[in-house]
Amino acid sequence: MRKRRSGPTLRRLGILRETSLNAARLGDQGDILMSEHACHNLFVFQAFDQITRTVCAEWRVQIDDQDQLRSILGAESDGDPALEYCYDGLSRTDICRIGKLCLPPIVPDSIFTAICRPFLAFDEIPYLIHTNFELPLMLEGRKPLAVFGDGYPSEWFDEFLAPFEPFVASGRLIRRIIDTPMPHLKKHRPDLEGMRDVFFAIPGEEWRIDAYFDKIKNRTSDWDDDLERLQGSLLGYEEWQNDWWIEQRVKRRNAAT
Repeated sequence: MRKRRSGPTLRRLGILRETSLNAARLGDQGDILMSEHACHNLFVFQAFDQITRTVCAEWRVQIDDQDQLRSILGAESDGDPALEYCYDGLSRTDICRIGKLCLPPIVPDSIFTAICRPFLAFDEIPYLIHTNFELPLMLEGRKPLAVFGDGYPSEWFDEFLAPFEPFVASGRLIRRIIDTPMPHLKKHRPDLEGMRDVFFAIPGEEWRIDAYFDKIKNRTSDWDDDLERLQGSLLGYEEWQNDWWIEQRVKRRNAAT
C-alpha cells in the first residue's frame, strides 16, 4: 500500500509543489472553493486506469468508525489524524473490510484499490477540472497543454510523470523540461538543485509552451483576472469555463471587501 496526499494540490519539499500548475486554479488561486473536508465522514473508493494510471471510477461512501478504518490502513495512517491522504494499492481483503464499515455496508467492486477523501469543491464547478486527468484528456485531444513543477532531482516527481513517458516516446505528446538552478535552496534542502518545470503539449500546440513560460511563469506583473483567464485558455479551458471561473473570483473578492 502507498500513501499520498489526496486532493488536487500537493505541498511537498517546503516549496511550491502542485500536481499540475493548472491546479493553481485550485491551489493558491483556489479561495473560491469550499473546504476539502466539509463532511468529515465522507470517503471515496477509487479505481485506476492501467495505462494512464489516472482515476477512472469513484464511489463515494460514508464511514463513521474512523478508528476501525485507521486500524485497517495500519501504520501508513500514523501522522495523518484527519485521514486526508490517499491510500492506494490496498488488497482486495482490506477493500472489503473497509466496505463493511460503510453506512450502509457494501461490497466494493474489485476494480477499486484505493480510498481517499473527496474533494467536495469539484461538486460546485459546472465543468470538468483537468487536475489529475491531464493525460487521458490529452490523449483524447481535449487538452492541449499540461504543466507540472517540482524540485529536482526528485524520484517522486519522476514517478509521478512516468505515465506520460510512453506517449512522449511514440510522438503523441511533446515534452519540454526547463530547469531553474536555485543555489539558495540548498540552505534548506541540500538534496535539491532547483526547480524543474515540465511541459507537455499535443502536436501542433507547442506554441502554448512558449506562451505559458513567457507570459505566466516569467510574468513581470502581479497576478490578476487577465492572467487567470490567459492561464486557463492556454491549458485548454473553454471560454465559457473561464468566464464562470473569473465571475466566481470577482464575487468572492467583492464579498471580502
